[in-house]
Amino acid sequence: MLLQHMNFDYVSRMVYNKDKDLVFVYKPTALWHESEYVYEMHHLEQMVPFAVTAIKNMSMQRDDGIVTVYDMNTRDNLKFYGADKYWNMDLKDEFMGQTRNLWLQNFSSKRNGSIFKLSEKPSEDMAIMGAKVDRELKAAIAKHGTTTRPSLFEDEFRERVQARKRDIVQAL
Repeated sequence: MLLQHMNFDYVSRMVYNKDKDLVFVYKPTALWHESEYVYEMHHLEQMVPFAVTAIKNMSMQRDDGIVTVYDMNTRDNLKFYGADKYWNMDLKDEFMGQTRNLWLQNFSSKRNGSIFKLSEKPSEDMAIMGAKVDRELKAAIAKHGTTTRPSLFEDEFRERVQARKRDIVQAL
């Protein structure tokens, strides 16, 4: 029962091949047992942080934190201890550099990243399509009129509570 809930994603040992394009990873499979897994380096990527502002508080930013690396081919998670005592220092920076390709230098802005760049001007086709959508939206509003948002349950509840309070005060 206890073994079902244990996390065996922690890496106990990692070895490169001669060309440094394969990584041999040893992970525990049960108590006191470990198995060897082979991963290609170009499939390994550190997990992309969800919130740019939270990066400074993540454990991977601490020297002794845990770094989660995701294999995009097999969808396995590999958890590495970040403390220097667990690493060959000649290889740590190289490994970290090769597994941060998706979000390297994306800390400064939530709008500019290696995949999406929202601060750039749109292409001519995108600008034409945006102008067309704006025209169609204005035409739809002119034809059908503006909409009114239906009231939310929370707003109705607050109004009922306020009305009850007024009734109680008036009854006194």
